[in-house]
Amino acid sequence: MTIIGIVYIGACAYTKDRTDEFSQAMGQFNFLVKEEPRFVKIDNSKSKDEDGYGNYEYTLTSYDKDSNKHPIKFTGMGKLKQGHFLEVTAKGGYVITYREVFKNDMPNNVYNKLLTE
Repeated sequence: MTIIGIVYIGACAYTKDRTDEFSQAMGQFNFLVKEEPRFVKIDNSKSKDEDGYGNYEYTLTSYDKDSNKHPIKFTGMGKLKQGHFLEVTAKGGYVITYREVFKNDMPNNVYNKLLTE
């Protein structure tokens, strides 16, 4: 049982701030990782239509409410609006949902960092 616990904690540490499929799955089911809002600015030059059906995959830099930087990867339902801001509800590397937000919906320090992205 101890070995399983050590492996689990090691996997949790490994997957922190990673965007690969394994890390997203660990984040989704990891009870040690909490849901948190993160903020991104859409950059369509960093997206691609992987499946050919108009579902664009985005790999972007996100910021939490304390302005800490985190890589994030998610699939948008169609091509999202260039330069718009989203609040992404994430659990580790796993994205649960996203919604468009405006300057007043996010901390000023986060907004300022996103402007320089």
